[in-house]
Amino acid sequence: MKKFKSIITLSIIIFSLFCYGCNQEGSPSLYEDEPAGTAPVISGIVPADAALAGVTEVSISGSNFSNVPEHNFVFFGTAKATVISASTNLLVVKAPVLIQENVELKIAVQGSENFSNKISYNLLEASGEYYGFMDFETPYALTIDNNNNIFFSLVSSNIGQGVMKLAPDGTVTNFAPKGGETFYNDLKMGKNNIIYGARNARAIFAIEEGKNPAVFVTFPTGTVITELDIDQNDNIWAAGKGNNIFSADINKNVKSFPVNYTVNALRVFNGYLYAAGTNDTEEAVWRYNIVSANELGAEEKYFDIAGAFGLAAVAVNAITFSNDGDLYLGTDQEDPIIVVHADKSYENLYPGVVFPSVYAFTWGNNNNLFYTREAKGDFTQTIIRVDMQKSGAPYYGK
Repeated sequence: MKKFKSIITLSIIIFSLFCYGCNQEGSPSLYEDEPAGTAPVISGIVPADAALAGVTEVSISGSNFSNVPEHNFVFFGTAKATVISASTNLLVVKAPVLIQENVELKIAVQGSENFSNKISYNLLEASGEYYGFMDFETPYALTIDNNNNIFFSLVSSNIGQGVMKLAPDGTVTNFAPKGGETFYNDLKMGKNNIIYGARNARAIFAIEEGKNPAVFVTFPTGTVITELDIDQNDNIWAAGKGNNIFSADINKNVKSFPVNYTVNALRVFNGYLYAAGTNDTEEAVWRYNIVSANELGAEEKYFDIAGAFGLAAVAVNAITFSNDGDLYLGTDQEDPIIVVHADKSYENLYPGVVFPSVYAFTWGNNNNLFYTREAKGDFTQTIIRVDMQKSGAPYYGK
């Protein structure tokens, strides 16, 4: 009897518990969807239509963003941009390394299940090969005319081919036949479509279309000329090995100016002659006020390369200027172009986008800087175009 009562009592307890449970609200499930957050909205972009891939910082205004940078996911097509800064209504991102027009820009934010509205955007090439050379073709020095024709010294299968002309439409023709050179170390466009060249000899050569190169002017024995530039009075400045900078005026009169370093690059800018050079204890860019073809001002150390990077740590092969006064050093470094600002602060140009090494510079008549990239590792020797987003300094030779 007691056993029977116990069974009845247990049954009543179980039934009561079951009924109680039926009257309670269920606990939240692990698989139940959380409420969807408000979708982000894009209302404006700066720059408005296009950016340089891997280079430009793009500002995106809108609403419902996260002020935690890593909680925002900004996509240009399938490429995710790096978020530099974030607030609820403004994101600043680095454009990804994706070269594509009409790419779909959209944003996702953690906590919201929906993407933003989509914007069509253009990601443009910041730096890339300008002309597709064959494996056996090697360009060296280069210069440019007022019509954006590029002239370059070419070696094919280790044999000099003279100076070639590369038109903006990609057509290559022979400008001048080979002379005594294998290749030119430096070329500068002069007036009347005459190009002046240096080729590791004690002379400057005049190169005219369809003609064999001719000696323009010679320098003293023991001199090796590898660099030259032209000033606003048509004087040619030349240097290299031999501890002298030389001037040659339009009448071919030569004047020497002693220096205590080997000159690796020359550029005339804003009334000064700039020379990048090295000796046993110094590596720098020096400058001299150009008074005339017969007179230079006092030597001034403009930028101490050894002080910034260490002696012999950076090989500077070329220099140039933008119109706003920035100095560009073409080097053998992993990020090969170094920008030196007027206050002497410096930085790498387009890190991870421009590749080594720089052999020679020439600035086009727009925002394009061209350089000959030396063969190094997996990189072939070719001509590279860089969109600088600003113009070069005046070049007087043309």
